[in-house]
Amino acid sequence: MSQVAPFPAEFARNLPKAELHVHLEGSVGPGTLLALADKHGVVPPAFDEDGIEDWFRTDSFPGFLERYFFVCRLLRDPDDFRRVAYDYLATAHDQGAVHVEFHVSSSYHIVEQGADWSSILAGIVAGCDDAQDAYGVSSLLIPDLSPHLGAEAGHRALDFVLTNLHDRVVAIGMGGPSDTWRTDDYGACFDRARASGLRAVSHAGEHGSAWEVRHAIEDFGAERIQHGIGAMQDPDVVRFIVDEGIACDVCPASNVALAAVSSMREHPLADMLDAGITVTLGSDDPPLMSTNLLAEYEHAWTLASLDESGLRELADNSLVESFAPVAQVEQWLTSGGSRS
Repeated sequence: MSQVAPFPAEFARNLPKAELHVHLEGSVGPGTLLALADKHGVVPPAFDEDGIEDWFRTDSFPGFLERYFFVCRLLRDPDDFRRVAYDYLATAHDQGAVHVEFHVSSSYHIVEQGADWSSILAGIVAGCDDAQDAYGVSSLLIPDLSPHLGAEAGHRALDFVLTNLHDRVVAIGMGGPSDTWRTDDYGACFDRARASGLRAVSHAGEHGSAWEVRHAIEDFGAERIQHGIGAMQDPDVVRFIVDEGIACDVCPASNVALAAVSSMREHPLADMLDAGITVTLGSDDPPLMSTNLLAEYEHAWTLASLDESGLRELADNSLVESFAPVAQVEQWLTSGGSRS
C-alpha cells in the first residue's frame, strides 16, 4: 500500500508534467536573493543562504506578503527577470516538468512600482527562450491582477498588459486578498482580457470560502482555480466545479506553511480527488514554502494513498489542463513516461 511504500521519486521525476501554479517572483531562492541585493545595493534580511532560508519561514499570509514583496523590489531590470525565469525553468526541468505557466505580479510592478512592463516582459521572455533552447522546457505567462488595489488599478495594469501582448502571455489571473470582490467589478477586467484572446484563471478558496471559488468561475470566467481548497466547505460548490470541469491547481505545502490548513494530515487533497475534482499540483512560491514540484507529488502520494497510476493521472491532468498547444500536449501524453 502507498501508505507504507516509499515514494517512487524517479518514477515521478520521469513523468512528463506541467506546473501551472508557481509565481515567478516567489521562485527566487536564497542565493539569487543575495546576489540581487548585492547588485542593487540593498541590505538583505540575512547575510548567508541559511539565514535567508530562516527568514523565508513564516506561518502567516501577511508575513509571507512582506517577504514576497521584498523579493519583488529586488527585481529591477530585464536581466533580473531573465535570470529568475531561466533559473526556475532549469529547476523545474530537473524535476520532470516539460511545461511551466508562470504567474507574474503585473499589478505590483505596473501600478505600485511604476515599472516599465514592456522591459519586464522582455526580460522574462528572454529567460523563457533561453531555457527552452537549453532544456526544451515550454513556458507561458499569466499576469496577475491584485484585488487589494481595486478594480480601477486592475484596469490600469491590464492596459499595459494588453498593449504589450506576446505569444507567451496566454491568460490573465487574479491573486491576492479578496476583500474587494463583493464591492468591485473585476469581471470587466476579465472580459477585456478575453476580448483580446487571453484565457482566465484565478486564485480562490485558499484562506477564503467556497463562495470565492464560485464567484471566480461565474464572474471572472476562470477556467482553472489556484488552490480551491475552500470549495470543500460547500458540497454544492464541489458539484459545480465538477460539473463545469474546472481544475484546481493545488499546493499542499503552501497551504500548510501559510496556515490555510492546520497540518498536512488535515489537507483536503484526498477528498477533492474522491469528489471528482480535477487536481493539478504546484509549488506556489517554492523557496518560501520549503518545497518543490516533486515534493508536492510526494505529499499527494501520502495524502491520497496513491499508487503509480495515481501519480501519472495527476501529471496527465497538469498537461491536459495547461494552456499549451493541443498538439504539444498530445505529444507529451503519448511519450510513455519519457521527457525526451
